[in-house]
Amino acid sequence: MKRMIAFLLIITLVIPIIGCTQKKEEVIRMGFVPMKDGDKLIESVEPLTEILSKDLGVKVEGFTATNYVGVVEGLGSGQVDFGFIPPFAYVLANQESNAGVILTALNKSGEAKYRSQFLVRKDSEIESFSDVKGKKVAFVDPSSTSGYLFPGAHLIKKGLDIEKDIEYVYGGGHDKALQLLLNGDIDVATTFVDARDRYKEDFPNAMEKTKILGYTDYIPNISVTVRGDMDDELREKIKNALLNLAKSEEGLELLKELFNMYGFEEATDADYDIIRDTAEFMNVDLKEGN
Repeated sequence: MKRMIAFLLIITLVIPIIGCTQKKEEVIRMGFVPMKDGDKLIESVEPLTEILSKDLGVKVEGFTATNYVGVVEGLGSGQVDFGFIPPFAYVLANQESNAGVILTALNKSGEAKYRSQFLVRKDSEIESFSDVKGKKVAFVDPSSTSGYLFPGAHLIKKGLDIEKDIEYVYGGGHDKALQLLLNGDIDVATTFVDARDRYKEDFPNAMEKTKILGYTDYIPNISVTVRGDMDDELREKIKNALLNLAKSEEGLELLKELFNMYGFEEATDADYDIIRDTAEFMNVDLKEGN
């Protein structure tokens, strides 16, 4: 009996010790919203996470969210260490959890910014923004930075009361707004520059049938944002790993294919003040706007 009691005591003492010595594997989670089917893309980002894992010396995993709010929440809860999120979502993440921007993605032209455009049909009598009064305008979505927030602010700055001077609809997508214009359902469409080229397979006559009335202010591109409690050393490692990734031929091709990104530029929080100012100008709540 004494031997049995001694044996049980040893088991009781040893098991917790073994448990404590099993070190949990360190993982860095990269959050994103898939451009295609979720399961398909999470598989395709593996080559990218493998490259980052080798550079960082820590396993990097993809964290797929159904929308950008999911990535923002992940950054706040610690489920996501860094993520690719649009400017409006970054401002919300910064407000909610002190998440910080480290990089801004470059577009095909090598710029870390882009603009929205106002399109009208070439046979339209609209020649200036004053002619938009009394016309029907298609925004993209009330949560779209380039399809509502900035175009709406631009029209107001041009002297139009968008609630009284125009009739507007939400197309539900940049391509949908363009389609409404080509169909003659509206007079003005707001899209990113240049949606006509992006959707040329769907609307091959868009360039021929439409013209640009004007542009909005510049908007920062998609950000690379890290969680707010990340230490400076890891922030620098992730930033340098992504910059190195974009310098390699293989890494750059992956960024283009997966996220339509053509590199990165270092960024600061102040770069996104224009988003805060425009949201305030448009009286848009950051939470409701995402």
